[in-house]
Amino acid sequence: MKFSKVFSLSIFIIAAGAAYSADAAAPHLYANYISAHNINAMQHSIMTQSMQTFEGAAAAALSGHSKFIQKIKSEGKGSALDLYGHLPMYGTMHLYGEYGDDGSVNYNQPKGRNGGDTYSRPTLNSMWLTWNHFDEDVKFKTYDVLDSDYDLIMFGFAGGEAQLGIGISEWGFFGGYTGGEQTNEFLNIEENGGYVGFYSGYNIQNFNLSFAINAGSLYNNAENIYGTDEYANMWAGAALNATYNISLDDTFTLQPGIYAGYTWIGSANYISASGDSVENQNFNMLEITPSLRAIKHISKGWFGYIGVKYVLNYPHGGDVLANGVLLQELDIDNYSEYGIGIEKSIDRFNVAIHLNRHDGGRYGWNGGFNLKYIF
Repeated sequence: MKFSKVFSLSIFIIAAGAAYSADAAAPHLYANYISAHNINAMQHSIMTQSMQTFEGAAAAALSGHSKFIQKIKSEGKGSALDLYGHLPMYGTMHLYGEYGDDGSVNYNQPKGRNGGDTYSRPTLNSMWLTWNHFDEDVKFKTYDVLDSDYDLIMFGFAGGEAQLGIGISEWGFFGGYTGGEQTNEFLNIEENGGYVGFYSGYNIQNFNLSFAINAGSLYNNAENIYGTDEYANMWAGAALNATYNISLDDTFTLQPGIYAGYTWIGSANYISASGDSVENQNFNMLEITPSLRAIKHISKGWFGYIGVKYVLNYPHGGDVLANGVLLQELDIDNYSEYGIGIEKSIDRFNVAIHLNRHDGGRYGWNGGFNLKYIF
């Protein structure tokens, strides 16, 4: 009995020691784990940026404002355009259509109550281009901080805008490129990939609900002291975003919201340059993000906003085995984001610029712009 206990204890100590040695001596074996978590962070930006092209800051500030609707009815579109500029959410068509008393828009009515030309909405109503740059540090528990620099470029178009009840529905497609690197003393991971997706939205006065799906791939080169490891990730995801506009007056709105996203990330197995056999389990990433924005019409069609959100991540899976030994899991904390933005529409172009700060599991800065052309 004593011998069996000693033997069992010895096996346990040897196994624990092997696992510890794998963690301590080969931090580069976590490269795929790091890339997968970066995909999850990119997904947040991809999904929210695509859905916000449907509900821009200016549109949210004006959506459902009875004073604005009455101004169009009583004074015509000219005075409204002088004050607010073109609406980036819907273009100029809603100013040409007829507003109902409940805030709905009848596309088929003539201009204003006095009659005029009718408006025929196109199949496609807008196209847009977005660029974002991220310069932040990623802080995994029990692992050195990584300096993360990457870019997101997206192009998309929207169409199918239609009256649905007393609200407006829309759909769109988007695609883009992502590339950058993550670096610490053990690794230099270069990442390049692309993605495509679809989104749809529904706006009914003060309430907006948006939905998006996408899929993409990321190709990675992880340089380490042994050489370079090459591997690829595939992903597919879906997200919902709901916001509600609380109008404090006809120029100022509070917009609470909630975002929920799910991403499946496929991981590759490979033989590392160090000669280790690396097995990577797939990931299932769930994210819940409450948010709040304060949106203000400044003057003559200039809009500004400040916002805050808290990103809660719930990863599942992603185990890493090196030569059959399970490595220690790398946890990452949730993080907060707060930032500012400005938006202006000039003729048929809408331009928005934003700057954000991350703190927590990811900390640093990101910023970018969105250019939208309205047909």
